[in-house]
Amino acid sequence: MHDRIYNVLFLCTGNSARSILAESILNTEGKGRFHAYSAGSQPKGEVNPFALKVLDALGYPTGGFRSKSWDEFAEPGAPEMDFIFTVCDSAAGEACPVWPGHPMTAHWGIEDPAAVEGIDIEKERAFSLAARYMKNRIMAFLNLKHDSVDRLWLTTKLQAIGRREGLEAEEINSIDSDFATALQAASLPTEDLAESKGKFFRFADRQGKPVGYGGIEFYGKDALLRSITVPPEAQKHGHGSAITRLLLRYADIQGAETGYLLTTNAAPFRGKLGFHPVDRSAVPAAILASPQASRLCPATAFVLTRSVSI
Repeated sequence: MHDRIYNVLFLCTGNSARSILAESILNTEGKGRFHAYSAGSQPKGEVNPFALKVLDALGYPTGGFRSKSWDEFAEPGAPEMDFIFTVCDSAAGEACPVWPGHPMTAHWGIEDPAAVEGIDIEKERAFSLAARYMKNRIMAFLNLKHDSVDRLWLTTKLQAIGRREGLEAEEINSIDSDFATALQAASLPTEDLAESKGKFFRFADRQGKPVGYGGIEFYGKDALLRSITVPPEAQKHGHGSAITRLLLRYADIQGAETGYLLTTNAAPFRGKLGFHPVDRSAVPAAILASPQASRLCPATAFVLTRSVSI
């Protein structure tokens, strides 16, 4: 990315909860590369106190926020937006004003934490969950190489982040103890985790319940999907397929072209997932030299491949 600071506007209906969370999180995690703003189509006029409480608990700034109309950003002299995200369902279908600079738009729908009723601890839990989902999307956005791609391509990728198969991905350390335990329970190798330079993720459903793990290693334009596991209690709900698709999308975003995986059971990865077996003589040398292929997976394991583009 070059030295330009990108302006990002988060739009919501009331500009009191989710868009406020997003503004604070991106201004911090963007580390000076982004300037985040927020606004609403029908601003409530005040920021929800639970939004500020959760931001403070997570170590994000809480000062200077106000609930304001998106009209402020359509006026002459307003900052030009490079990115616009709608972050609540009601805002997604509303007619937006003509934004200066024709910025790209994507929708990251997150359920409204302010709609949760009950005691304060239940409301705070809803805001904490919304903040976590928002941070996951923002961190994925920050990993995109958006300065080197055209606007149409990037818009498609940003929308893909919001869809996410109904799962949330959290990057974890390769030596995470729960991750290692899950792999061992599934009889998957763990010996190379400490040396791996790959990316590893814990996946959870919309309620925050963990449903599996997965990882990916990059070898030039080739990506090796690995360590995909779903615990017995979460199986038979399509989570394994969803995790595989998310890893392929992640590989696509990172510029890979072809995905590979090794498995002793090829059936789940064929059919709808679109993998097909390939002879090892046709597999890139870097993939074959990986610890997974060269010494950890049995020689009888199938090598499957497909394009990472979904």
